[in-house]
Amino acid sequence: MSMSKRIESIAAELERLKLEEEAPVDDLSRSLFNLGEKLARLDTLEKAALLAEFNRADPLERTDSLNLDMESLGQFILDYKRG
Repeated sequence: MSMSKRIESIAAELERLKLEEEAPVDDLSRSLFNLGEKLARLDTLEKAALLAEFNRADPLERTDSLNLDMESLGQFILDYKRG
């Protein structure tokens, strides 16, 4: 992990702790926040794997492909983080 990514991660964790001190965070909110942090740290290979999973249809599980491209996935991650 690069130094800037580590600094961003530490800053995000400090912000999370500060907000949690001001108002306790429920488990669902904490889980969603952690998901956003994980999405933000994905490298290109991990994004490609996630994209492949999003675009995989499985009739047995009754799931359809989302038909996303890498740009759409990137926008999804940015939107989720801002959310």
